[in-house]
Amino acid sequence: MPALLVAWAPPGALSVDLRVVAPPFTVGRGSDADLTIADDKVSGGHFRISRTAGGFRIADLGSTNGTFVDGVPVTAPTPLGDTAVIRVGRAVLVFHAEAGALLEPPSGETFGLAGRFHTAPLVGALREAALSARHVLLTGPSGTGKELAARALAALSGAPGAPLPLVTHNAARFSSEEEATSTLFGVAPRVFSNVDARTGLLEEASGGALLLDEVHNLPPRVQRSLLRVIEDGHLARLGEVRNRPTDVRLILASNMAGPDHGLAHDLLARLRVVEIPPLAERAADVPIIFEAVLRDGLARHGLETDEVWGLLGGDHFEALCLDGFWTDNVRGLVDLSDRLATRLAAGADGPSAVTSIFQERFGDGPVARRQAGDSEAASRSSYERNREAILAAFRECDGNLSATGRLLRDRGVRTSRRWLAVFLERWGAR
Repeated sequence: MPALLVAWAPPGALSVDLRVVAPPFTVGRGSDADLTIADDKVSGGHFRISRTAGGFRIADLGSTNGTFVDGVPVTAPTPLGDTAVIRVGRAVLVFHAEAGALLEPPSGETFGLAGRFHTAPLVGALREAALSARHVLLTGPSGTGKELAARALAALSGAPGAPLPLVTHNAARFSSEEEATSTLFGVAPRVFSNVDARTGLLEEASGGALLLDEVHNLPPRVQRSLLRVIEDGHLARLGEVRNRPTDVRLILASNMAGPDHGLAHDLLARLRVVEIPPLAERAADVPIIFEAVLRDGLARHGLETDEVWGLLGGDHFEALCLDGFWTDNVRGLVDLSDRLATRLAAGADGPSAVTSIFQERFGDGPVARRQAGDSEAASRSSYERNREAILAAFRECDGNLSATGRLLRDRGVRTSRRWLAVFLERWGAR
C-alpha cells in the first residue's frame, strides 16, 4: 500500500505523520486536498499522485513555488519511484510505494533507536529474534546502528526490566588466529610460558550476551569453533581437554555484503539474520535521527537544542534526506552534528554556523539525490558489480520489478525498487 511519510514540516503545518495514498491523491493547502499542509508556501492544489500501468506518477498542479522530487523540479508528469523525496513548500515528504510495516503505529520501548517510521519494524524483528532459540547475526553497512540493535536484542532477551548483560568485542582487533582463539575461549594453565590461565569472552559473558562485531574478520577455523558453543553450549579453553558449559547468547555483526556476509556456511546456517537497513533506505527518519544526535552533541557543550533546531528549515532537511550518507550512515549525521556543535561552542553565531556547516557538506547549489555511484570510489556500485545477476533475475521474473527485488534479496543482493528501475533503464533492459 502506497503512503506519504512526513520527514519534516514546519510546526503546525501537518496534523499527521503518515498518510496512505489512494490515487488520484492531491496535496495542497486547500481543505479539499487529500493531504492538507498549512503552509503559505504551498498552493491550494499543489501536486497530484496518480497510478500508472508501471507504478505511480506525480504532476505539479501549477503551484506558485513548484514541486521537487529528489531535488529536481517537476515540470511535467514524472514517474514517482519508491522512497522518492518530495519537497512541497517548506515540508519534506517521502513516498513509499509499498509502505507495509511502516503503517503499523509504533508501540513499546525503542531502546534508543531513533526514527518514527522504521524503528518499529526493526524492533519487531529484534523482538522475534529474541524469542527465537537461535543465536543472531546482525547485518548492514558500517554506521547503521548494529551495536544499538544488539543492546536492544539483549534487553529483549532478558526478563522484563532485566536485560541480559552485554559484553562487546570487535573481531577486527584480533591480530592472529591464536589471539582470537585465546581471547574467545580462554587459556588453560601452563599452555604458554609466562601466561596465566584465563577465562575467555565466552565464559565472561555466560548468563548474558556477547556481541562480536565485524565477525567476518574471524579466521574460518575460529568461526567453526563457535559452532560447538552454538550447538551444545560447551567450550574448551585453549590447551584444555575438558569441556566447560556456558550459557551465552551470541550476537554476531557483519558489515560485509554478499549472501554469506563473510561467514562460514555452517555457521551462517545456524544463525537468525536481522538486517539493519542503511540510512539511504530510511530517508523519512533522517531528520529525527539528526535531531537526536544533535541534541547529544549540543548537550556535551552545555548548549540548548531548541534554539539551534529553530534555525533549520525545509531546505536543510531536504538536503539531509537526499544525501543518503552512503559511506558513513548515522555516523555521518553524528559528524555533522558534532561539527555544528563545536562551531557554536567556539563562539560562532547560529545562522552563520548552520549555513557554513551545511555548505561544507552539501555545497551551495541546488540539492539532488545522491546514490552510491555518485562518487568515483562508488562508481562500481553494487548495481554495477551485480549487473549480470540483476539482469538474469529481471528476465526470470518476466520484467516484474517487485518480484526481481525479492528474488535478488533471497540471493543476497540488496536493491531498492527505484534504483533497480534506474539501472535497468540505463542498461537498456526496460
